[in-house]
Amino acid sequence: MYKKTIVVGAGASGLFFGAAAPASAGRDILILEKTDKIGTKLLMAGSGHCNLTHAGSIKEFLLCYGKNGSRIRTCLYKHNNLEYVRFMESLGVPCSEREDGKIFPVSMDSRDVKKALLEAAASNSVTIMKNSPVTSVKALSEGFEVTIGSTESNGKNRKQSTYTCTNLVIATGGASYPTTGSDGTFLQVLKNDLGLKITELHPSLSPMYVQNYPFEELSGISFKNAGLKIFNKNSKSLEAEGDLLLTHRSFSGPLILNNSRYINTGSGVEINFVFPYTVSSVLSSIKEVFRGNNKTVSSFFAEKFGLPKRFSAKVLEPLGLSEKKLSSLTGGEMEVAARAFAAAVFSVSGVGSFREAMATSGGIALDDVNLSTMESKTYKGLYFIGEVLDIDGNSGGYNLQFAYSSARTALDAIYT
Repeated sequence: MYKKTIVVGAGASGLFFGAAAPASAGRDILILEKTDKIGTKLLMAGSGHCNLTHAGSIKEFLLCYGKNGSRIRTCLYKHNNLEYVRFMESLGVPCSEREDGKIFPVSMDSRDVKKALLEAAASNSVTIMKNSPVTSVKALSEGFEVTIGSTESNGKNRKQSTYTCTNLVIATGGASYPTTGSDGTFLQVLKNDLGLKITELHPSLSPMYVQNYPFEELSGISFKNAGLKIFNKNSKSLEAEGDLLLTHRSFSGPLILNNSRYINTGSGVEINFVFPYTVSSVLSSIKEVFRGNNKTVSSFFAEKFGLPKRFSAKVLEPLGLSEKKLSSLTGGEMEVAARAFAAAVFSVSGVGSFREAMATSGGIALDDVNLSTMESKTYKGLYFIGEVLDIDGNSGGYNLQFAYSSARTALDAIYT
């Protein structure tokens, strides 16, 4: 059977492609989903509230996709956040901007987003087939042949069917949350069948685990603005700042999630819980008031730097300084205390696995893709959209923005 365009994957980018497709072309578009559910990760976005995108200048978005952000400038500029919001509202999903710049559907329900995209795709006469995993891809003299293995209702028997197409759009996502079907295995199919170059996959938007993590009992405590330094072997150190969250077993929050793409097992990290204070300025703050001061050291740090009292005490307890009076500190103890808050050192035991990661770093190598059209430089008619590419955005709606922008860019190339 022939279809002009086959899309592999009915996640966010695949649904954007179907929903935004020209109505006149929809009958020639087939979207293949390997699982029995559509848009599973989309439903999980923003903890079920669906953080669609972010407000602000699209120029600032380029800084939110790691080292490859500047390479998707054309795609993001052409189909920017303002257009994306207008598109969603045209589908009957009114949007609102929070104080932090994140944009959500007014309903704060990702199910409304999925429903609108499915209805738009159906209105465009786009066909979506579930339980249709693509098991092989063959390049023809013109176009492609894909083999689909379908699971029967008993879950045991399988039947295969073959489709040919002129345009093949890969929208299979990365490897994060593999139970949703986005497990990265189709990248191996593309590597084996078409010889495509795949950059190494790495969990992104993932929590950070450290050796001897000390804050198990303080889960839920957050810091509005903390500092982070990452020290990797054979590479320059990286510095960042942002919101930090303590969990039962790990460090999380935007500061960690947005920089997890750079963190490796064995990395050294330095966390500043009182940013923008430095060790030097914390020392100065202590020395200004310590004479005759009967406050405990933990009380001083909690009050001076706006820290939760339980956290201040927890940091100082292993140093034997928590209940000590400020006035009795020696110069050496003052520096030890200052470093414990402004330059706490940890050794990374790992970042969260793909089961915990919200995104994937790595994927289809960008050098092999014309990022103005999303078309392969090797195979005419082969396109890549969304997270299957070596693009991963920060938390805050940036990954869904790229899913939309890249889908629209591929549509432009195919149908205009």
